[in-house]
Amino acid sequence: MYKRTVIKKANNTVKQVESTGRHKGIRANIVAKVMRMMAATQRSLDAQKSVIITQSTRRISTNRNWVNALEIERNPAWVAPQAGESYVWGRNDPNGPAAVVARRFTIRDDIERARLFLSVDNFAIVLINGRSVVIDNPQGNVSFFNPGRSFNIRRFLRIGTNDIVIAAFNFPSNANRSENNPAGVLARIEIQLED
Repeated sequence: MYKRTVIKKANNTVKQVESTGRHKGIRANIVAKVMRMMAATQRSLDAQKSVIITQSTRRISTNRNWVNALEIERNPAWVAPQAGESYVWGRNDPNGPAAVVARRFTIRDDIERARLFLSVDNFAIVLINGRSVVIDNPQGNVSFFNPGRSFNIRRFLRIGTNDIVIAAFNFPSNANRSENNPAGVLARIEIQLED
């Protein structure tokens, strides 16, 4: 039941992207491909061992342990990753125009604070527990993705199992990732539990 609900919410998010005028520019075939990747990623999350958060502060960052994540070389224009984290792209299509990566984690206590840092070349859709956290407009402006952005995600999290799914897109949305047109995503979740 939980899995169907998450996939249904993800489908609704992509329908919002397709139907909202300000999000024009994501090609329908790319959206369909990403939806298939999101469904496959959700199935893979069910097989993934969850990261258990019991410490007062915990960081979960993109690396090869995420579902479908292939660690890639950092473009010099991108924000430098911290220790233990890396830029990733989709293992199933390392040079494709879009990638979907995900991670499951379990929270044991009440959450005091939670932040998501996201650096993505070029734009992304981020779901936490099937709810939209980020729906970027398609664009190729380097000042948008170079510094990265932070989001308060406390209201999206819950005690128990949590999933984050990131669909990242290159620009234009049908352009494959290449040396001349790099693409990558770095995400960092920092959670502080109540004492």
